[in-house]
Amino acid sequence: MCVTFITGNRGPHTMTATPFTNRPRDRFGEFNVVTRIRRRILASIAATAGWFVVVLLFLAFWASRFTLFQDIVLVVVSLIVLAAVLIGSWISFGLGFASVWDD
Repeated sequence: MCVTFITGNRGPHTMTATPFTNRPRDRFGEFNVVTRIRRRILASIAATAGWFVVVLLFLAFWASRFTLFQDIVLVVVSLIVLAAVLIGSWISFGLGFASVWDD
């Protein structure tokens, strides 16, 4: 993003650095951080809701084929898989900022 502003008698200038640092913008672009956060939040909500629906369907239709212990293990393992996928998604988001803090 380039913001044009007028300073004193020198006329319009273009700001090419971020407002909080004196460095040029990173390779991700201006609004990409907000977009990336929004995507991960929506993916987290959708994945959790999907997991909840699948678990309810499993308990309603297929749980009678297994023992109580097997049902609990299947639900816990599916929760661990969901957590691993979501954690991987958020870690990849966080590692995108590693170059910003690496000086």
